[in-house]
Amino acid sequence: MWASGYYGYLVYWLIWCGLTASVWIHTSFLFKAWPSNRKPRLRLVAGNLALGLCLLATFALTAEAYLRFVSVSTDVMGATLTCKRWQATYTSVNSLYCRDKEWEQERPPGTYRMAFVGDSFVYGWGINRVENRFSDIIQERFHKTQIKRVEAMNVAWGGWDTQDQLKAIRKYLEPYNIDELVLCYLPNDIHNLIPVTADFHPDTAPKSVYLNTESSFLLDWVYHRVIALRLLETTPYGDRLAEAYSDEEIWTKQERLLGEIINICRQRNIKLRVAILPFIVISGESYDAAKVHGQVANFFEENGVPVVDLRSTIAGKPPGSLILSWQDPHPNEEANRLFADGIWNAFYAQPHKAAP
Repeated sequence: MWASGYYGYLVYWLIWCGLTASVWIHTSFLFKAWPSNRKPRLRLVAGNLALGLCLLATFALTAEAYLRFVSVSTDVMGATLTCKRWQATYTSVNSLYCRDKEWEQERPPGTYRMAFVGDSFVYGWGINRVENRFSDIIQERFHKTQIKRVEAMNVAWGGWDTQDQLKAIRKYLEPYNIDELVLCYLPNDIHNLIPVTADFHPDTAPKSVYLNTESSFLLDWVYHRVIALRLLETTPYGDRLAEAYSDEEIWTKQERLLGEIINICRQRNIKLRVAILPFIVISGESYDAAKVHGQVANFFEENGVPVVDLRSTIAGKPPGSLILSWQDPHPNEEANRLFADGIWNAFYAQPHKAAP
């Protein structure tokens, strides 16, 4: 189909241009071929319709051109073509598929090695420059304060749940000789335990059955930003999470997974800290952030693990100033800075709290 990828298929762009040109040519032919004195009222109506179609085609071509060649933006599910361009433009991964520099297994002498583990919030979804992620901000603060030489590893991927994070911890902790693990817990880390139904899948946006959305950036944008959001779920996501945390069987399974992380760290003498990250915007009426965060915090506190609830860091702030966009409510650079402040003040600001 000629040159797919960064700007989509070239043949589809040529088709868009050809259709728009065809509409204008046929409209021009209509006015030339239809004498003005022959059924003038019908000619006026047909001409207005044809001109309206020309304007609509021109607008669609302009929107297609903007989305295809200019726009670089993310969406909450990572499904749109413009989001894939953002990934190609601003993200690169190391040999272990983490969005970070290449890690050396042998820790440099005198270096304290930390690992921030989490999902898209830790990955820096929608954050163009990795130094604006809260994990990197904290590492830079260590360098500036000269408390110790710190290497902060970012071990995260979009859509990871607690089970995925547990696998990553098992894979990376031992060979990379970690001193400290900061588990960045998001309330949807439980979603792998929620039953998948025909109208709900936590990681996958519904695909169009009848349309090839990759044929057009505009069609892709309209489908994923308008239609797919309505098809995604009949029950709001927050309500599903609230039900999961209230379900004793599901919460018991989640406690077991979190307990495995605690045990692994203790067996290997790794300092474990937990930061509970809040949703800035979430759908659902029954979702109670204070209750969910408290339930998670109580579990870690009862197991002797230092924990900080970062809800207070965004309290009173307009949600629109902390998210990437209303189509993508992931935290922006300002929210990442606030998260960094909360983690730093809770764990590292005072010398007696900082790790040895």
